[in-house]
Amino acid sequence: MAVKHTPTSRKRSAPTSDVPVRNGILAALLATEYKHLLPKLEHVELQRDEIIYRADHAIDAVYFPEEAVVAMVATTEGTRTVEVGIIGREGIVGINIFLGGVITPDKAIVQLPGGAMRMKSKDLREQMRFGSPLQLVLLRYTRAFLAVISQSVACCQHHSVEQRLARWLLTMNDYAGPGEFHMVHESIAAMLGVRRVSVTDAAAKLQEAALISYRRGRIRVLDKSRLAKRSCECYRFIRREYDGLHGELARLLSRK
Repeated sequence: MAVKHTPTSRKRSAPTSDVPVRNGILAALLATEYKHLLPKLEHVELQRDEIIYRADHAIDAVYFPEEAVVAMVATTEGTRTVEVGIIGREGIVGINIFLGGVITPDKAIVQLPGGAMRMKSKDLREQMRFGSPLQLVLLRYTRAFLAVISQSVACCQHHSVEQRLARWLLTMNDYAGPGEFHMVHESIAAMLGVRRVSVTDAAAKLQEAALISYRRGRIRVLDKSRLAKRSCECYRFIRREYDGLHGELARLLSRK
């Protein structure tokens, strides 16, 4: 039986229409029905390493990240884990609800702390109407997200740890901005599905090449263009998917 899980996120006051919208899905709805959804949303602060969902548990709420970044993590029958998708300000955490599910097969863990808009699952279901702007936006996002998941699976099978680490660091840097972000080798290894020593060795090579700096869990990308050359093509694929999604949503809703 599914067990409810209540995240430890700190709540904020209810959002208002004059607060800047920092999530891509909600921003796409500004010209149509964002104000209609606003009473169903609450602004929360997600904490680093917070578990939003546990595998095979009920999804009580969905999240539209702003500064926060969440990783969807699959676990084998043993203790091995691997990240199957990273969700930031472009998307929604809890897409299974949109697809008709009530539980999630993966665990959702906060990688970068920050704000998110939370909506109860039942409220999202009630807002779904055939052909509505919300449904159309979520359909386009789901298509992009599934493409990213497929690419991530291929990446795990065919690319080296150094390439995958470079891709992961570039992705985190895109979300965190030019400053540093915090992540220890154990957590990165869990995301990549490899041993900690493999991450340590790969990170040392990138640091020796002056592509990154790493000290006590604080990571900074020093040369993004050169780091991108050390990455696999998956980073560029993911960027194209999400950049294309942004433009597609703008064109889609301009016709509504």
